[in-house]
Amino acid sequence: MTSRRHRGITHGGFAVTLVASALLATGCTPMADAARDAVPRVERIVGDSGAVSASTTESRVNVAPTCSIRVRLGGDAAAAEISHVLEAVWAAPGDAACVVSAVELTSRSSVVGYPAAAMPADVAAATADALLRVESITINVTDPESATVTATSHAGGFATAADLVRQAASSAALDEAWGRVFWSLGWSREDAPYDSVTIVSDAAPSAGLVDVLTGLDDLRASGTLGQPGTAGQTDVDAPIIGISIGSVTESGATTLTVGFTVEGWDAAELDERGDTLVTASRAADAARSIAEIAERSGVSVDSITVNDSVDLLPSR
Repeated sequence: MTSRRHRGITHGGFAVTLVASALLATGCTPMADAARDAVPRVERIVGDSGAVSASTTESRVNVAPTCSIRVRLGGDAAAAEISHVLEAVWAAPGDAACVVSAVELTSRSSVVGYPAAAMPADVAAATADALLRVESITINVTDPESATVTATSHAGGFATAADLVRQAASSAALDEAWGRVFWSLGWSREDAPYDSVTIVSDAAPSAGLVDVLTGLDDLRASGTLGQPGTAGQTDVDAPIIGISIGSVTESGATTLTVGFTVEGWDAAELDERGDTLVTASRAADAARSIAEIAERSGVSVDSITVNDSVDLLPSR
């Protein structure tokens, strides 16, 4: 007969929470035992820099046994401390049954995953630098030679998105250390204007994207895009209440897709009179401006559309 047991264990002032399904009749709890052995060893490495906790699940029908350790470092942890912890504990020293699955900072940046090997010194140093450099970054270790990096923000305007890309672009050492890193960055506003940016890249993002997003921030701040809820003199002067930017980088080549949401135009009107937006409209002027910004920044534009319908990309 099986049942769930909850145990709280404290080592050196750090709480270790063990959640285990145990065979009460025999007292067989190999994962809990593995955690008791592994956690103090990790704590000795982490020292006063942070806290260590473990979570376990014992083997039962259709459930594989697991033992994972989480390290949470303090807000003032320096790059050298983070690097030391990553290099020393990522392979769960002394106990292969209990692995370190996450190292977190109070800034919400973290390294997660289930690695098969230790983290070399150069990889640990580059990872620590990226954790401190890029706001709210998550580095997901997928195998010993690659990682996936994600970061999102919902504050500010396009300038905030530009800062996020700037931080990522300056973290190219992460690509060199891991061998291959896939980046996924996102920014969006939670209120009007409903602008957003999505960036997918097979290496640290291009610095040219910083220039594009900075230019977009200037364009939005200039008022030439109009303000949501403020009608233009004519329907072709309708404000652009949302700009969505999609960026894909493969093998060093970056391509943009741009989508406008123009207020007051529904699908029927776009189908009937959408060509009027192409020739002379606020949206057409904005499309030309964005195409020029991208060209100056060395970034290719694949499409610029209005309400997922009308193509505004200026002819080349």
